[in-house]
Formats: sequence, C-alpha cells, structure tokens
Amino acid sequence: MFDTQAAEVVAAERAAVLDILDAMMRPDQGRHVLNWRIEAKMAQAALLTRATFLQNQKEAQRAKLLAMRNVDTCKALLLS
Repeated sequence: MFDTQAAEVVAAERAAVLDILDAMMRPDQGRHVLNWRIEAKMAQAALLTRATFLQNQKEAQRAKLLAMRNVDTCKALLLS
C-alpha cells in the first residue's frame, strides 16, 4: 500500500492486462466487459477486506490465498 516501487509494478501489470482484454474483446462488448471488470474488482476488494479484518485467522488466510490466486491468474497472461 505504501511501497511506491511495488505500486508502480502493479500499475504496469494492470495496464498490460487491460491492454490484453481490450485486444480480445469485440467493439460491441464494451459495456459488458466494463460490468464484468467492476464485479471482479468488487469481489477482489471483498476478499482483501476479509483477509485484512477477519478475526478468524483461518478464514482470513483463505481469503488472502484466494485473492493472491486471482492476481496470479491475471499475471499468468503476461509475458515476463
């Protein structure tokens, strides 16, 4: 959250994933894809909130794992 270098890396990865998404979608899919992106962002935010604030450490760890898997799935689309 406060690591500027890490934030820059995440921003670059996000931009690259969005470029791939834009290249894959048809022009008439814009609204649908935007809706999908918003829903995915809300779901990821909910997982991160659970991972950070849950008192049950087992559930918090599970939420963190799922959130990390989501990020890894997107990053797998990128060339290293």
